[in-house]
Amino acid sequence: MADLQFPSLDLKTEFVEIKGERVLVVSFVGQITNTNAYEINRNISVIFRDSVYNIILDLTKLDYINSIGVATLIGIIKTVESNHGKIMIGGLNHFLENVIRLMDLPRQVQIFNTKQEAITNW
Repeated sequence: MADLQFPSLDLKTEFVEIKGERVLVVSFVGQITNTNAYEINRNISVIFRDSVYNIILDLTKLDYINSIGVATLIGIIKTVESNHGKIMIGGLNHFLENVIRLMDLPRQVQIFNTKQEAITNW
């Protein structure tokens, strides 16, 4: 597991077992802004160091995301897809829901209101 700290953002990871599959929950806490987005993009690949490509992105505590942050999320989704994994998003506040809905996400990315709903619907 990799917990990463950036200015204004913490990434927390945990492995959970869901229906016999090892799933990595990646929780974003804070903000993705111009001051930290470059460093986040440069280091985000560490979440895949255990070669687990079943991912739940928990955005419950992500307060703000800019366009570079959106590109980061899309990069994670593309990495999961290219490794034949599965990805879900859980925990959207009103602002993030609007941003995520505007993104051209692949059809297989499911979005849930909470991390627990994503886990339940895995």
